[in-house]
Amino acid sequence: MRTGGRWLLVTVAVVACSGEDVTAPPVPTARVISATATASSRNALAAFVRVAAVGADSARVLFRAVDGSLDSTPMYPLARSAAAVPVLGLRPETAYRGVVEISGAGGFARSDTVSFSSAALPELLKRITISTTGVSSGLTLTALQLAGTALLAFAFDSAGTIRWYRQFDDPRAGGELKQQPNGNFTIYIGASFGSQRTPGYYLEFTPAGDSVRAIHAPPSLYMDNHEVWVTGNSDATERIHLFAYDHRPTDLPALGGQRRADLAGHYLLRLRPNGALEFAWSGWEHLSVSDWIEPPRPGPVDVDQPDFDHPNALAFDRDSNYIVSFRNLGEIAKIDAISGEVIWRLGGANNQFTFLNDPLGGFSAQHSPKILPNGHLLVYDNGTRHQPQETRAVEYALDLPARTATMMWEFRHDPLIYTPFVGSVERLADGTTLIGYGTAGHATEVSADGGVRWEADILADGQPAFVYRVMRLGSLYRYEVP
Repeated sequence: MRTGGRWLLVTVAVVACSGEDVTAPPVPTARVISATATASSRNALAAFVRVAAVGADSARVLFRAVDGSLDSTPMYPLARSAAAVPVLGLRPETAYRGVVEISGAGGFARSDTVSFSSAALPELLKRITISTTGVSSGLTLTALQLAGTALLAFAFDSAGTIRWYRQFDDPRAGGELKQQPNGNFTIYIGASFGSQRTPGYYLEFTPAGDSVRAIHAPPSLYMDNHEVWVTGNSDATERIHLFAYDHRPTDLPALGGQRRADLAGHYLLRLRPNGALEFAWSGWEHLSVSDWIEPPRPGPVDVDQPDFDHPNALAFDRDSNYIVSFRNLGEIAKIDAISGEVIWRLGGANNQFTFLNDPLGGFSAQHSPKILPNGHLLVYDNGTRHQPQETRAVEYALDLPARTATMMWEFRHDPLIYTPFVGSVERLADGTTLIGYGTAGHATEVSADGGVRWEADILADGQPAFVYRVMRLGSLYRYEVP
């Protein structure tokens, strides 16, 4: 204790003699110095509120439309006591009043009233009309290519009003659009439908519309337009999951095609943040051209779809392994994300399961498979092989030891809808299911008992729009489970 006491005395003496003030400076009381609103140059349905403050580390905007509806942005961090907070999802040509709310070590404070207004939709977007029946929650996200002029990503509300968009002045057809787990959006830009010798890439952009980066396939491969996932954080743990393809001369007489056809086959790839290849799975090695069954034969090989496998969806099982839909094989497969082993194959020529309780005996030309939290498989069944041809959403319980797929739920639209290509299905947090009938430009939200809660018809220049998928957004600002 004596030694400790002397050490303590020496330490105190050194500090006292140093002349340094070890008292932490007081934290200023939270106060908004300024808050001003400006319109977004990229989106007529957005604004920025620029805030400067002291005593705070984050800020948000609470705002109210003239009709009294209240909304709020999330909290945004203040960098050097300032931030430009994006305000998204505004109604066209609407006036708003709000306040900036700040919080931090200095407490909590609000600004004086801030006013801003949204503008009219650009003329191009006015060519899109959306009619709805019923009521849904949140915003519905989709994309379409319009009049050979532009690619449009947009989200609309329950009443069919467009509330958010990003326009890409590229006349090429677009593909898949989604909100990634990091809160940004990705969209395919290019003219490929999954097999063409044409360049394409995914563009990642923020909810406010700012471009972040372009995601390309590795050299010598073409980027596929059907799916990309960005998982992990924006550091060394981030991974990019995608499909790519190349072409090989292949004999196809047995399928009614030509000898030495220029055939495309696909790869499932996982990239590191710097683009380095971490995982590569080849359809050329694990699949067979002889298993190509869609569209139904006999008949010549469809020259508009010269790929034998056509992976059109990528998802993750609960154990983080891959779930892949191969449309042209009529198959959904689970693939080990480390070894590349094919764990199971459901549907198609190499089906390993018995379908039970399914009046249609399985699916065909399918899209959008997802493993639900309970382990069931949800599928958009395009239904090319059904008689009559009919598209539905269907859910199966998979018993892996018994190799059975038991139908637990289905929804069949009345009147019947058939979409030979594209389409999506999504189970929402409240138990409802959102179905996007892509080539019909139609969306339906149904309850667990099959009751229709909400429907939307998306028209472009008065005709049903060709939309790859429709998806529900939990939030425009950040990823939330819808």
